[in-house]
Amino acid sequence: MHTDHAAARRALLFALGAALTASGAAPAAAVTAADTPLPRDGIYRSLKVDEVPSAYVVLVDTSSSMQDRGPDGAPLYATVKRRLDAFLKTLTPADEVAVVTFGQATSVVHPMSPVRTKGGGSLFAKGLPATATESASDHGSGLEAAAEQLNRSTAPVGAVLLLTDGAVNAPGSPYERQGTSAWKRLKERYSAMGTNRKIVGYGVPLAEGTRVGEVLGGAFGAPRILPVDPAALGTQLGVTKDQVRAEKAVSVLRADEGKGVAVTVDGEGVRTPRSGAVTLATGDRTGARSRTVRVTLASKTRHVPLRVTLRTAAAPDGPGVDVEGAGRPVDLAPGQSRTVELKLTWNQDPEFSLIPGARDFRAGLGLRADVSSPWTPAVRSSLGYAKFTTGGPTVTDVDLVGTVPGRAPGWFYPLVLLVALLGGAAAWRAYKRRNPTLSGALVVTDLRTGSRQTLVLRGREVSEETDAGDVRARITVRGRHEGGRLVLVLRCDREAPRPGGERLRDSGTCELGKSTVLCGIGFSHETGSQAVVMQ
Repeated sequence: MHTDHAAARRALLFALGAALTASGAAPAAAVTAADTPLPRDGIYRSLKVDEVPSAYVVLVDTSSSMQDRGPDGAPLYATVKRRLDAFLKTLTPADEVAVVTFGQATSVVHPMSPVRTKGGGSLFAKGLPATATESASDHGSGLEAAAEQLNRSTAPVGAVLLLTDGAVNAPGSPYERQGTSAWKRLKERYSAMGTNRKIVGYGVPLAEGTRVGEVLGGAFGAPRILPVDPAALGTQLGVTKDQVRAEKAVSVLRADEGKGVAVTVDGEGVRTPRSGAVTLATGDRTGARSRTVRVTLASKTRHVPLRVTLRTAAAPDGPGVDVEGAGRPVDLAPGQSRTVELKLTWNQDPEFSLIPGARDFRAGLGLRADVSSPWTPAVRSSLGYAKFTTGGPTVTDVDLVGTVPGRAPGWFYPLVLLVALLGGAAAWRAYKRRNPTLSGALVVTDLRTGSRQTLVLRGREVSEETDAGDVRARITVRGRHEGGRLVLVLRCDREAPRPGGERLRDSGTCELGKSTVLCGIGFSHETGSQAVVMQ
């Protein structure tokens, strides 16, 4: 397998390639219908949002000020009942609703239960008091009752709609003043409910000065406050329903947050030694090679369609691998699998070796699946799910492994022969310099008797026995450069001059044309011409 260093360089290649791709304009041929963002309503239909339950708690202020007339001349309370009736009829059968009134006292007019398709809205409206006559407005108690109703539902999205025309006016109530321990406990309760589902508070002020933002802020971290416009109450209730519908869609989409694709590679000679890597056996043939592999892309999402683009990068530290079939986008429906065929082409050349035999062949390829979704723009903008993203790229290392013959190139052995010849010539020159050719004669003299014997000097070394007079010895002569001069190097091995004595051994040098004494024997060099004595 490739080293971590090679994998890091391959990741760098991918990053550079992705940057270059992002900076360039997409070819016109790549633009298809799948690139067009799906409208929000199309996403709702695909997600079957109307089959996802949401829990509404409608809080209606029944203080006597709700009998004041609104812009249309009708009492605010009558307008609320009428608009609430129409609003409840637009909810889906999967939705659940509770209606709570609050004034001096708090009453659950309709406990949490599913909406009925026929007459449900009218029934809820008829459960409200005929007129608003309460002398106080205990918003906190109403929100506490709303929390109890939400706890009766398991819907993934909950919404509290607060319809009021005044500020908190609840003498004697634990919620008389904001910031008390009762309000703190209420906020903690809503916060705890929001850990495993989405709970949103909507403020629908029916008059100026209600301070509904402060009231809902005492229970919700980020309430949503609609403009003051009693005449547009029906539209405002519709806005809350649309926002809740978007929250339902988001609750479904959360299951697909960060989900990408699973990539598997198979084909002839392919095996998977570990996760994120495959090995392709290439055999022992040499030359241009190719193999087709199948890459299966399996979507991990349950609801979101994906678009996957396969990109490849060869490892920078091995033979190059060309890939045909990558780069074309592949569209996947939720949970769908599709297979793409890639044709890999590479050269499997012999490897340099002084010793014949098989050598390992390795080449590397990085296969990267980049994932996106045509839904992403609409989900982030229209649905307000700004952090929605599909899974990151999936990278698979493809290692091509085989064998090739090990052999030297044709020029190698002639080069070796040339080097050997040059080396031999240099060695011969050095040898000749260390062992120059001898010439002339070496006269061996028995110093006691004066007997002499002449040894003719030829070649690069002379070794002879001498018997001059009483001398019995082996004399070895060779030449040597010494201090820029040529001298004779003598070695003498003489028998004992006297019976019972020890053999004599000695060595020394003798300059050309001069004499020396070794082992009691005289040596002198003689030559007819001393201009060139040794070469």
